Amino acid sequence: MTDTVLCTIADGLCRITLNRPDKLNALGFGMFQEIDAHLDRIDTDEIGCILLSGAGRSFCAGHDLDDIAGGSEGPAVSRFETGVVERLATMPMPVVAQIQGHCLTGGLELALAADIIIAGEGAKFADTHAKWDLVPIWGLSQRLPRRVGAAKADEMVYASRTYNGTQAAALGLANFCVPDSELVAEAERFCADILANSWRAVRAMKALRRETDGMSLAAGIAWELHHTAGRGPEMDERLARMRKKG
Repeated sequence: MTDTVLCTIADGLCRITLNRPDKLNALGFGMFQEIDAHLDRIDTDEIGCILLSGAGRSFCAGHDLDDIAGGSEGPAVSRFETGVVERLATMPMPVVAQIQGHCLTGGLELALAADIIIAGEGAKFADTHAKWDLVPIWGLSQRLPRRVGAAKADEMVYASRTYNGTQAAALGLANFCVPDSELVAEAERFCADILANSWRAVRAMKALRRETDGMSLAAGIAWELHHTAGRGPEMDERLARMRKKG
């Protein structure tokens, strides 16, 4: 471990922080190994939410181009890195991405693994694969159009334009945008709201979304009806607390 990715766990929240601020948290193979190792150590019964962020002034400037140019990124490495992104995306609990500064190309692919993206106003979102004669390998061609729609995804991919936090929220790329000075506190508050809910119910709803992805409306409704986890053991206690407050 070189500590280019940090992981802390407290009160049900797992914070995974890209920690290469001198390189704007540009991603290399070693960082993916560290993310994977941190996910290995997570006790999913003790974690209700994951908060993904970057140290310093940027979330992530993308794939370390020096690694690509140096030939260190072969097919086996690419498959591993893609698998780590997919592993993060399919964690049973919600994943929240906190985006400040650069969120470019490979960094955008990593952010798209999150269920919720919270952007600071000064964030800079862009896909610049075409600028460098590259094609995505970490899922962007699939996740970006599912998030913003095919037309807007094409706009981002073909022109390599940059969008600030406010524009990203308008696109639907970010769930919402806040002033840069409030970003950290707002991400913490949002994660706290998730953690205050039933972890069982939140996980079950995330699973339903994943299981029905690509189904027709009718098929998805039928799946929900027959596969829903339904009422949970905390319901009576939660209702009792609400009535007591009232």
